[in-house]
Amino acid sequence: MKFRKIIFAIFIFSFLTISVYSQDNSADDNTLNENTLDGNGISNDEVNLSSDNSSEASEAEKNESKVTASKPGKSEIPNSKRPEKPDSEKVKAAKEKDENDSTEKEYSQTIKYGLPSELSDLIDKLIENDDPRFSDDIYDLFQTTKNKSVQEKILKYFTKLEDPCLEDFAVEIINDPYDEKNEIVSACFQYISAVKTKEAVPAVLALIESENENYFNAAIAAIGEIGGPEEAVFLVEFLDRDDLTDAQRQILMRTCGKMHAVETWDRLVDILNDEDENSYVRMYAAEAIGLMEKKESVPVLAEAFSSSDPNLRQYVIKGLLNFPDVVEAKNVIIQGIKDEHWRVRQESIKAVKEMNFKDAVPYLIYRAKNDSEKVIKEDSIKTLAAMNNSEANDFLIEQLKDKKLADGTKKTIVAALIANDFAGEKEIIELALECAEDDKRKDLRYEIGKQLAKKPKASYEPVCLKFLASKDVTTISLGIDIYKNKHFSSAEDVMRNLYNDKKTNSSIKSRIKKILEIEDE
Repeated sequence: MKFRKIIFAIFIFSFLTISVYSQDNSADDNTLNENTLDGNGISNDEVNLSSDNSSEASEAEKNESKVTASKPGKSEIPNSKRPEKPDSEKVKAAKEKDENDSTEKEYSQTIKYGLPSELSDLIDKLIENDDPRFSDDIYDLFQTTKNKSVQEKILKYFTKLEDPCLEDFAVEIINDPYDEKNEIVSACFQYISAVKTKEAVPAVLALIESENENYFNAAIAAIGEIGGPEEAVFLVEFLDRDDLTDAQRQILMRTCGKMHAVETWDRLVDILNDEDENSYVRMYAAEAIGLMEKKESVPVLAEAFSSSDPNLRQYVIKGLLNFPDVVEAKNVIIQGIKDEHWRVRQESIKAVKEMNFKDAVPYLIYRAKNDSEKVIKEDSIKTLAAMNNSEANDFLIEQLKDKKLADGTKKTIVAALIANDFAGEKEIIELALECAEDDKRKDLRYEIGKQLAKKPKASYEPVCLKFLASKDVTTISLGIDIYKNKHFSSAEDVMRNLYNDKKTNSSIKSRIKKILEIEDE
């Protein structure tokens, strides 16, 4: 009996222990369920921890993304290097410009044995022809010549080729330019700008900071080409100096815009909105803000357009043309076309052309017909012709047909239509034939002939024949120009008859002889 009591007591104790353990586990499970999200087994504690870490990471990223200004200093000189392998297409194009088969050999001999003046002339020719064939020989010449003029020419040669083989020399000069000829220093600035020599940045910033008048503008221009966000921040901070001239601050501002450095946006907005600031600095700030292409710039620029300063309004338009898809920007540009000041109107018309803003066509037509400024009428016509819009084309064609419209305006329309080649071909041909024999309209005839010769077409054959039949030497010469690239079969006999006619002007005969390849008897 006693034994059974002991067994029962053990059973009761075990049952109570298991019950308590189950309740504890159930409570833990409930807690776990309360802390679990979406059945993924991630607790709220873990989520909160992750969120805290993410927040800290985001803050860290934010701090990391905050750009600090570059520091001026001495640049590390890049390793020396040979010129790059010449581009095969450029080599081929350069060979085609050779005067004869021995030209290449003659150039090589000049590089080896030529006088400085001969070398200078040759390098000028190589630059003009974008000729890379002699880059190795010219590089070797650079290493041995003591003639500064030849050095300068060679720097310009490799600037044209955008070859980084002289970076070591250029950076060494920029590090310490004070004992060098200004022409060499200037050539080095242009060179590092062309080949994007990042290693030169500290030395260029040091020259900006020195405010040496001999180098300041060139250094600013160079940093605009080789710099990045850190250098843009340097320039904006540099703007706060009290000892800068207005001209220096203006070039700094323009360079900031060219660099498209959004890191400077807030500071530039402050400058734009500061009515006590130099007006030119504010103008360039408006342009720079637009070049950054931040959508937040549009309302800022739109507000600035209410300024009484027409120069600032003009530069606001320059800024807004970077937002061709933003309605508010377009609305301000429309207001600019109707602005009282002609420069603002002109800038707005340029913006319309660049944006291909077809909703502005009616405003341009009105300006083309009614503006008091000749330049605005002409710019409106050129922009209308470039837009390939039916309303614009119809207007211009109607103007060509208008008997009352001055020939001066028709000249502008003809040139604009032919340049863009969207419309008006038939009407221009009719107009050319109409004035071919009317000496009171010589100016229009000459303009049409000049424009037709630029873009010859088969349809111009009647004009060519009509001009060749003229008694006016200039008109005949224009007829030859039109013939030259199309060689209309119907015009060849007319040309030969002119050549054989004793009364024909000698210069006309010479041209015909050359074009038709007539041999001397």
